[in-house]
Order: sequence, then C-alpha cells, then structure tokens
Amino acid sequence: MFQESEVVSLFIFLAVTILFLIFSKGYRRPFFPYLYAGFLSLLLGGIFTVVEGALFPVFFNLAEHVSYAAGGICFLIGCLKMAQKQENNHG
Repeated sequence: MFQESEVVSLFIFLAVTILFLIFSKGYRRPFFPYLYAGFLSLLLGGIFTVVEGALFPVFFNLAEHVSYAAGGICFLIGCLKMAQKQENNHG
C-alpha cells in the first residue's frame, strides 16, 4: 500500500532534480558532479520509499536509507569542494 505523503515527496524530489539539471546545464564547476549524485541519490531514496510499501519492505527500507546517506555524503563533498574553490579564489 502506498502512502500519499511518500508519493508527494517522490514528485517533489523528481521536480527538484529536474529543475537542478535544467538550470545547471552549461555550467562547468568541479563540485557539480557531487551535487548531481546527491540529487539523484535523494530521488532514488524517494523511489525506494514508495516501492517498499509494495515489494520487499526490508530490502527497500535499507536501500532507501543507504541512498539518503549517500546523498548526504555527496552533498557534503560538493559543499567542501565549493568552499575550497572559493577559498582558492579569495586567498
């Protein structure tokens, strides 16, 4: 059984990921691959959240939390690289 809030969250993750991909087109920054990976990990986590209500709940619950953890790590690395670049430009 699907929970409405999980489906809504999935659509929000999808919309934010698509908007990020659209608006970041044409920019070349060394931290963007990490941000891309972070957004895609969040999207995968949202998909796993919805799927766990119908199939293999233990497996997809674990996959969901691993995806969210991986997304957080990717965002952390991206932010550190962004800060490092700004420090190199100003220092």
